[in-house]
Amino acid sequence: MSDTISDGKKPSDRRLHLFAYLIAITSMTHMVSFQWWTDVLPGQILFCTTLLLFFFPASLLTLGIFLGTSIFHWFNLMPLVPNHVFFELIVHLTLVAAIAPSLFRGINEKLRGSTKTRHSSISEEIFTSVRPYIRLELIILYLFTVLHKLNFDFFDPETSCAVSMHGDVAAVLPGIPTGPWTHWPTIIGTILIETAIPLLFLMKATRSIGISIGIVFHLFLALHPHGGIYSFTNLLLTLYLLLLSDEAIDWIILQITRIPIVARVSFKIIMAFGFCFAVYSQRSAVLEGRPFTDLNSIGFKAWVHIALWISACNLLDIAVKFQKSKNESLQQTERVKIHRPLNPILCLFPILVLINGSSPYLGLKTTTAFAMFSNLRTEGGKSNHFFLANYEVFSYQTDLVRVLNANDPQFFQLITTGDLIPWFEFKRMISKSNRPDLEIVCLRRDQPLVLKRLAPDNNSDDAFEALPWLPYKFLHFHSISDFDQPMKCCW
Repeated sequence: MSDTISDGKKPSDRRLHLFAYLIAITSMTHMVSFQWWTDVLPGQILFCTTLLLFFFPASLLTLGIFLGTSIFHWFNLMPLVPNHVFFELIVHLTLVAAIAPSLFRGINEKLRGSTKTRHSSISEEIFTSVRPYIRLELIILYLFTVLHKLNFDFFDPETSCAVSMHGDVAAVLPGIPTGPWTHWPTIIGTILIETAIPLLFLMKATRSIGISIGIVFHLFLALHPHGGIYSFTNLLLTLYLLLLSDEAIDWIILQITRIPIVARVSFKIIMAFGFCFAVYSQRSAVLEGRPFTDLNSIGFKAWVHIALWISACNLLDIAVKFQKSKNESLQQTERVKIHRPLNPILCLFPILVLINGSSPYLGLKTTTAFAMFSNLRTEGGKSNHFFLANYEVFSYQTDLVRVLNANDPQFFQLITTGDLIPWFEFKRMISKSNRPDLEIVCLRRDQPLVLKRLAPDNNSDDAFEALPWLPYKFLHFHSISDFDQPMKCCW
């Protein structure tokens, strides 16, 4: 195997370029999964920068612009973003923190006219420095998705998200077995698979097995009609690239560069056209008043082909052909091992992922805490977890409200279901109401309240007071089933 490509660069110089290319595809997938971006300017700008990165992934400037617009767009929508998009925000911030110092160092060396020989290009340096930290973030994410599921309601076949989601997939994919006999295998299988994947990722020798299991598992989950699940799958497939060996990534890059440039450009144009056509079809469906399931189906059909291609690239790490050429490539490619000390700035981001996943047990937020579809309930001091309680470091989850009546439609579902909701989230809902005559009858900590915008009292003043900006952006709580009922399945 040659250790250079036609332009004289080593394959290792292009690892970041391949990763950036997959990041652009992930952004496209988010856009066909969630159509919120079409009506806001930051979303429309992100659409443009996504296409720019897709066509020019080798440009660090383009990658930086894309990361900036992506972070701004999704942060602007917070806290109402999906779990995996919040996780992706942290990944993007990790990349920014790695790009900035490496880029400034390279510019400074050029300005000083340094003749010092560099063992790696700036792109290779960025990829090498950021890779272990994003890997760790991914493993922490997986471990929390398992930890949150270790609760009594997830292990109850009558209420388990695993059972209900399996049934939903079986409803759209003929041949999937269903029935009571599948319930326990589904629950136990979900736990075992989601535990095995991150544990296999920890060791280099077993990563290929973990990647293989993860691809099959998440492609199966992507068939679920809930909005955004296939978007989550694409994000994971992209991050799996960071788990491949250097040799596997370089081999993929070499195979891509051997494809004639006309064919590569044509492939990109076809993909970009397909993406834009999917967006156009979804907008037309919205104008026709078609349901979200139709929009989700359009996005899934546009995505599934490229997902299989990305999956095939990831699986190349265990291909027999590649394994046979591995020793040869190691001999032919000059490899300089650089032992890097821990980067305190990059260490911050895995810690943020850890804190974010711990939020439900600290009395903080219950959404975007990686507890999606886990049946977890930690509110009101009555955790359903097997061994982790709510330690109530913060009191947001202890102050619960039950809405009995209201003249605003956004509260009707809470009235119908009888669900409880934290006072913090209740105040957010009130802040979104434009009714000058808003009136709500509720129980707060089992004490009856009548809240009126036109006739405020002390309780009403508290309810109608604006939430502080920082907690408003980062804290979000879902409603919970009554404590005499099992916890419902929600994202």
